[in-house]
Amino acid sequence: MRRKLSRFSILAVTASASLALLAGTAGAQVTVGQLTPAANPPVNCDYPAPYDEFNTSVAAGASYTVPAPGGVLTSWSTNAGPGAGQLLELKVIRPTGAGSFTVVGADGLRALAPSVVNTFPINIPVQAGDIVGLHVASEFESAPTSCYFDTTSVLDRVGWREGFHPLGSTFSFEEEGTEWRMNVSATLLPPPIMTGIGPAAGSITGGTPVVVTGANFASVKGVTFGTTPVPYVVNSEGQITATAPASKTLGKVTVSVTTAAGAVTSATPFTYEGCAVPKLNGKKLKASKKKLKKSDCKLGKVKKIGDATAKTGKVSKQNPKPGAILPPGTKVTIKLK
Repeated sequence: MRRKLSRFSILAVTASASLALLAGTAGAQVTVGQLTPAANPPVNCDYPAPYDEFNTSVAAGASYTVPAPGGVLTSWSTNAGPGAGQLLELKVIRPTGAGSFTVVGADGLRALAPSVVNTFPINIPVQAGDIVGLHVASEFESAPTSCYFDTTSVLDRVGWREGFHPLGSTFSFEEEGTEWRMNVSATLLPPPIMTGIGPAAGSITGGTPVVVTGANFASVKGVTFGTTPVPYVVNSEGQITATAPASKTLGKVTVSVTTAAGAVTSATPFTYEGCAVPKLNGKKLKASKKKLKKSDCKLGKVKKIGDATAKTGKVSKQNPKPGAILPPGTKVTIKLK
């Protein structure tokens, strides 16, 4: 195998291999994997055949394993060494038990600009426990590429398999070594989290600014009230201000936020308020007032016909008609007879 193997112990991969998880901070994108530090120059991978390689554990720093609850990888980076013609491909594998892994994501081969950090945009959905690694082209396909860096810890464990493994294929590591880490990192956007909305009610006329609070509001693709997309502004990764649309009916609708990493729906619905004009015919003035108030309407002008009084008269006509759904506080005029 590669020349570096002469300096490292080769271990069998077992089902109990440690898959340390990076503890991400809610409300922020998470880095999975590590780049070669400036103080520790990368090592060229110059094996004459292509292979796939992955860190299954690390002694310190960001893990190469996707933390819970998963999400979507939005970019990947590598710190290229000197020399033109370098090629690398991002690979993402998922443990499937008994030391086997399935390829669930890939990007490349990518031509690298030498001596700088190369970053490439991607959109790869991942689950907790998936592992980020590299496919390394052979020295006959490209210039020697800086794919890893040395450490001194046996807890830095890497497994590899010769050849190229396409999406959907399953394989096991043919060998494993220690004391080095892969020169690759990826940016993980966790799924959005919603903790509340406020205010949780507004007029059927629409236009109410509603503040949506939560976390991971990056790469937002849309906000909906019920099934209606609405205008919104992302204030931060923890807050969105959305504008409630108009509604023809009273009642409750859910508020949903969709990002590149998934969708989330509010536990508290948004309630549309309005004046549901009640039927007042035959009711006296006092009873009419109570019913209007209960329906979020107001009493407008009162016209008395004949000898009707506020105590004796009953409603003979009203405007607007019963059943109309109007803005909160709409005035209803009546005639007493």
